[in-house]
Amino acid sequence: MNTMNHEQIRETILRTLSDVIPNADTQALAPDISFHDQLELDSIDFLRLMMSLEKEMNVTIFDFDYPKLSTLKGCERYLGERLASVV
Repeated sequence: MNTMNHEQIRETILRTLSDVIPNADTQALAPDISFHDQLELDSIDFLRLMMSLEKEMNVTIFDFDYPKLSTLKGCERYLGERLASVV
């Protein structure tokens, strides 16, 4: 059973983001602005973030869904739905 609440999902995303980009100020992230625009996240870092989130949360993130995960809010929504569908 893999249930996480909204707060746990956000914490996991921010922790994972900090692992991928150690100098990122994750606490100052605007939820609706893309990671790329806020953190200078390049495509390789984004891919590392997606793979890390898959491993951390034990979900599959499809590459065609990556655009949905370009913001903090988008990540939270997508991962919340993926986790809910796994149960």
